[in-house]
Amino acid sequence: MSILTMIGIGLGAIVIVTDHYIHKIPNWLAIALFSTAVILIIAGMIVSRTRV
Repeated sequence: MSILTMIGIGLGAIVIVTDHYIHKIPNWLAIALFSTAVILIIAGMIVSRTRV
């Protein structure tokens, strides 16, 4: 698993847990952070596919 994928999964999990249980994140910030997490996950998959 690529480091980018792990960072993306971690960021997505942090955003979800923070928004639901700790403190409500503004919508624009949650959307931006979660979109970044998805982009990192996809980039990690592409990098790991090309590195084989």
